[in-house]
Amino acid sequence: MMARERKLTRVLVVEDDLDIQKVIRMSLKLRGVSDIVMVETGTDCIERVPGFAPDVILLDVMMPHMDGYETCRRLKQDAATRQFPVVFLTARAQKADRERGMKLGALGYLTKPFDPMTLHDQIVALLSGPSGASGDQGGADK
Repeated sequence: MMARERKLTRVLVVEDDLDIQKVIRMSLKLRGVSDIVMVETGTDCIERVPGFAPDVILLDVMMPHMDGYETCRRLKQDAATRQFPVVFLTARAQKADRERGMKLGALGYLTKPFDPMTLHDQIVALLSGPSGASGDQGGADK
């Protein structure tokens, strides 16, 4: 197997919209992701990451109590969680929003609405190398 190929098996999804959770779960399960944990808040994310050890954290921005930016900041400041890749998946599609997420240490920035048929491949591309890390992916143009 080539070093650039990444198998996605463990995903932590931080999303407070239950309908979007269902679409993400279905999208990833259809592509063979075997272990998907859904949480609705940044606090739950921070608590679950060390024990779950995800391949990637899909993180919404707009959530109650603690937004995704603050959640990412806390994850990246903690030695126990900073190594886990964060990919924002959010409706916040402005350039300044993407730049803020990337400056906080996110690996990528995908926008809603997203294409469930390509979500897995977009995540794998981000995990596989710097060419996908521009953060300018997603379905905002639909």
